[in-house]
Order: sequence, then structure tokens, then C-alpha cells
Amino acid sequence: MRKLVVTHYDNKILQAVIQAGKVTDLNLSEGSTVLGNIYVGKVANIVNNINACFVDYGDRLPCYYSLDDNDIIYADGREHTKLRIGDEIVVQISRDAVKTKNPVGSSELTLRGDYCVVHTGEQIGVSNKISSRKLRDELKDIARNTLPAGIGCIIRTNAVDADPELIKRELNELGGRLTQILKAAATRKCFSCLYRNPPEYIENITFMGSNKLDSLVTDDEEIFHVFEDYIEKKQPGTIDLTLHTDTECPLTAIYNLNKEVEGALKERVWLKSGAYLIIQQTEAMVVVDVNTGKAISGRDMEQHMLKVNTEAAIETCRQLRLRNLSGIVVIDFINMKNPDDILRIRDTLIRELADDPVPAKFVDITKLGLIELTRKKLKRPLHEMVKL
Repeated sequence: MRKLVVTHYDNKILQAVIQAGKVTDLNLSEGSTVLGNIYVGKVANIVNNINACFVDYGDRLPCYYSLDDNDIIYADGREHTKLRIGDEIVVQISRDAVKTKNPVGSSELTLRGDYCVVHTGEQIGVSNKISSRKLRDELKDIARNTLPAGIGCIIRTNAVDADPELIKRELNELGGRLTQILKAAATRKCFSCLYRNPPEYIENITFMGSNKLDSLVTDDEEIFHVFEDYIEKKQPGTIDLTLHTDTECPLTAIYNLNKEVEGALKERVWLKSGAYLIIQQTEAMVVVDVNTGKAISGRDMEQHMLKVNTEAAIETCRQLRLRNLSGIVVIDFINMKNPDDILRIRDTLIRELADDPVPAKFVDITKLGLIELTRKKLKRPLHEMVKL
């Protein structure tokens, strides 16, 4: 049973995913974001030594735009011999501003749906989580025969059990919309928003995959009606939607959300075994240190260390999601002598990371026994959102 709770916290919108009675994800938003929006931007500055430019799109901070990673889409639709300051180009904000870093712009324009993510370019891919070769080929054929020229897609895991007609309908809708966005750029003024992402609380449903949610509850009537319209259009009858109206017993109290947020802001996280994690965010990486704490060992020390480290591995992955920590993650587990036990911890991490809606992966075990992970940077971490 997977439930999404949407309420208010410190004048912001708080979303919490609850599964098996435990909060697995937290997200704070201000109600509006530029992430995912598509603009007609103007090149403000070109920095040759890093082969990048900065593009104004109407917000306070211009976006960073790599010339190595992007094929420039000029707003007028014409071929240009060289990028110049003042040129108008089409950009999508692919990453929020983080600390001192500007938002990041991309020329790979994407629109996300329940079953697919369509994008500029004709490449068609299928989620690695869909293992059946036959199904992968069938889904690719559906996409090739449905999408307009110049548009590609990635088929999402949600498509596994979906009606092919629903997948076709979504491909048609999103592919057509992206084509219209590209055409509209030629006639729109500089800094025009060609596409505005849905509210973040709606975007998060799409991001997680609506068929992974069983129920949704909110105490905000306006948000309730937005969800009502979305579910009716996209997935009628699939999500149990409830408007909570009991002001004497708010959602934050029912699900203990204030405590969850406060706990996700602390360095120390206690585990049931009596051990604890120290989680520190530095400029370069996230560091997690596993400590035995109050954990009392029995006769079999190695078995005890494996049990504590397994608990720590599961909780570390949960904390990365709760805190929305990203980039390089280094974990210092309690030392274990048995190589097979170390591999068991690795397998636990791989399994837990596979359930993360944000791309995250196990990287390596260093010679010092440290474990390295990476988690894609998409949004601001929780501790930054609380301070806004």
C-alpha cells in the first residue's frame, strides 16, 4: 500500500510518500518552480574556456548551458554558423539552482508522461527495468509507429502492464505537443515560456508513476481539485483520492510529518539495533559514517556486524531519498572481514537504490573499504528547501 500525503509545512507544500507505515520520500516545494519549463532564452555570455554559455530566460539567474552536451536549437528554426551573444535559443531547465550554482539548461527537450518520456531526437529507448526482450521490442515498435518525425522517447517501467492503446494515446499527445512547442518558438518573443511544467505536486506523481500509488490524501481543497482533474484525465479509478477536513487532527499529526522533517535535517540517525548513522553534506560529496553506538554484539561478531551494516545500508538509501541528497555519496560501514558479507551489503544497496525514483547507482568498493554511490542531482535538497 503506497500513499501520497500532501499538506502544508512552514508556508510550503509538503509531500510525503508512505509505504508499509513508513515515510519513504519527502518533498518540499514553494508551489511553483522553473524546473522542466521550456523558454525562448537569450545568450547572455559565452565562456570559451569551459565551452559553455549562460542563457537569460527571464528569471533572476541565467542558466548554465554546456556547448559540449547540447545541440543548439535556435528559436528562429534556421541554421546558424556560430553561436553569438544575443542569439535566441530554446532551452529547458533541467536542474534547479543549487547553493551558488546556476540552474542548468538543456537543448534535449522532454515531456514526461505516465508511460513514457518524449524528447527531441529520434532515439527510442526502454527502461532497463523492463527485462523481457519480446516486450521491449513490442514497445519500441509502438513508439516508432506513433511518434512524429524528429521526436524520440524512453518507455517507462509503468508501461509493463499498461494497455497498448493508452501508451499510443500518450505518445501521440506528448509527441504532438513537443512538435508544436518547437514550431511556436519561431513566433514567440524572447523570454516567452513555451511550456510550463505542472505544479510540482502533480509532477511528482508523474515522476513516481501514478500506477505506483494506491491512495492520495490532502487537506488543501484547491490542491484536491487539481489532483481530481489530473486523475480523471490520466488514470480514472486507479487512485483513491481523499480530502481531509478534520482541522482538529491535521495530516501532519496523523502521519507525524513534522517529526519526520525535523529528523531528516539532523546529522545523526539512530537505527533499531542501537547503531547510528552520521550523515554530512560537504561541498564535494555526501559522507555517511556507520557507528556501532549502543548495538550490543553477541558471540558471533561477524554476523552481528553484517546485521548492523545491512540495517545501515537500507536506512542510508531511505535517508538519501528523504533528504534528497545527490551527487557522490561515500559510506564508511563497520569493518567486516568476510568478503561474502561485503558483497551482501553491496547487493542490499543495489536492491534499495533500484526502487529510488531518482536515478541512483552503486559505483565501487574502494581499497579502504569505503562504498561509493551516485545519485542524480535534480532538485534542491530538503535542508535548502526548509530555509527558503
